[in-house]
Amino acid sequence: MKKVGFVYSTDAPMYNWQQRFVKSVVENQNFETVFLYLDQAFKRETAPNSTINSLAGTLLNLHLVFEKKLLNTMQPISVTSDFLKSTYPSITTINVASLRKDGPKNPDFEVIVNLTDVLLSEEDIDASKNGVWNILFSDAEQNRRGPIGFWEVLEGDSGIGATLCTIADNNQDRCNIRSTCYFNRAWSMSETSRTVTEGAVSMVLKELNALSDDNRTISLKPDSQLPNMKYPGFSDVFRYMGRFYYGLGAKALEKLGNAFFGIRPEKWSLFLGYGDFETASLDKFKSVPMPKDEFWADPFLFEHEGRDYVFFENYSYHTKRGKISCGILEDNTLKHIKDVMVMDYHLSFPFIFREGEDIFLMPETSANKRLELYRAVDFPISWELYSTAFEGELVADPLFYKDADNQRWLFINKQADGASPMNSELFIYRVDSLHLKELVPHRQNPVIIDARVARNGGGIFKKGNVPFRPSQRNEDGIYGRALNINQIKKLSLEEYEEAVTAVYHPTFDKGLMAMHHLHQTKKAFVFDAAYRNSLKMKS
Repeated sequence: MKKVGFVYSTDAPMYNWQQRFVKSVVENQNFETVFLYLDQAFKRETAPNSTINSLAGTLLNLHLVFEKKLLNTMQPISVTSDFLKSTYPSITTINVASLRKDGPKNPDFEVIVNLTDVLLSEEDIDASKNGVWNILFSDAEQNRRGPIGFWEVLEGDSGIGATLCTIADNNQDRCNIRSTCYFNRAWSMSETSRTVTEGAVSMVLKELNALSDDNRTISLKPDSQLPNMKYPGFSDVFRYMGRFYYGLGAKALEKLGNAFFGIRPEKWSLFLGYGDFETASLDKFKSVPMPKDEFWADPFLFEHEGRDYVFFENYSYHTKRGKISCGILEDNTLKHIKDVMVMDYHLSFPFIFREGEDIFLMPETSANKRLELYRAVDFPISWELYSTAFEGELVADPLFYKDADNQRWLFINKQADGASPMNSELFIYRVDSLHLKELVPHRQNPVIIDARVARNGGGIFKKGNVPFRPSQRNEDGIYGRALNINQIKKLSLEEYEEAVTAVYHPTFDKGLMAMHHLHQTKKAFVFDAAYRNSLKMKS
């Protein structure tokens, strides 16, 4: 059993992401947990400038109180020390000051994880085989950090990163990077902060679990530049507040337009074509006509008895729920459209395939908190539940892939918690059969923690013998902003490697804001793209 220490501030609030992280490690049988508290004297000595104490900072904090209440984001659970004492009264708690480099040696910690906003180095704590892990809620490649999410929203960055690193000395300008992850930013600072803090939990847990894996190779980036702290000034805070209230007004107008004038926001549409998507002239395509109170997305092609069917998500703006519909591809348009699966919960991403003489449909059913696989009883209108998996979990966009050895793999996205992002984590499992009784997890799950490439964006297809995985590119504060084509280079239970070979942005028609799904077969393809609202669509 490996000893893991958590550093916390005695007077700091505890947020949901910290509570989730501590709970996961305490309940892990591979770890022995010790709490290390950071008192005020130690904080002043090690990081006298670690908090915003200027008038501009005070103004920003006052605004954030209002913003968090308005958006219901990032509310603390309680004071950290009170929460830990009441929830885990039997766990050992010691003062960080007793682990100073010049103090008595206590090197039996496997690692110490710092959950505070005060950066700690080996000069501060010298008691861990793997050092003190600091979590920076900023992109390692950006030479800038500050209030979480502030600069990313103000300067319109494409996203926000998180970095897990150790610091060798008190100069705090160089660090050793152990891991990084990346998330889409939101339109507000508080929502962006929630996304990156909740999302980074998976990164740290993954690295902790790697300590128990003797065969896992860790790739460190030694002697990297530590991003400089940049504090907002008055002009920065006023610019942010202006941006926030402008965004708030725009969202209010969008809701009014939807409610009273039928102007539907984020109008996803289908596009159909023959041949190879990557060589097609997208600017010549027109979207498939559809009712004004629906959007259509996540299309999949399926050939049956000489006909090409297109299965897709059919979302109603009235019910705010998706169902699965299908049509037949004829003369480059969609005909004979009918609903084929309707539930009292949201459905999307209808991954469809044939196994022997049976036809199976595996839609996204995250709203029902499990994975559901259906078999056709009367194709295409009648289906029976065949098997389920991941009971009680939030899972999305599942698909199967058979490799050259005919081994079946499940690619699936997961949301670790209701507050964490869905679009950032890709998981892979080796599948025994369609009964889904034995799903062997990939050793590096989640194999990707990056909103720019993680979420599945259509079925895996091959060119020659080379497999390619379409994926969503979630950035710029927009869901499904662009579409990636990723070449799968390595796939086993121990390794997964892919590389982005192409990125397609929604520039082929005016008014488009996103495109996030492609299904390519040997003779045809279907993809989707979203217009900013229904007024932007071509008639």
